Amino acid sequence: MDITWLLVVLILIVLFASISIVGALRRIRAASEKALAILEDQSARQATENSSQ
Repeated sequence: MDITWLLVVLILIVLFASISIVGALRRIRAASEKALAILEDQSARQATENSSQ
């Protein structure tokens, strides 16, 4: 196999891997934002319950 083809294949592998990593990071960010919203909601409810007691 010619060295040029090896370089092209390597570049394509790196490109697809980076796209996959970016997608995974976006999913992690979305899940973290959801978890933060849930925790903030629970904290606000707890503060409301504590102030009413």
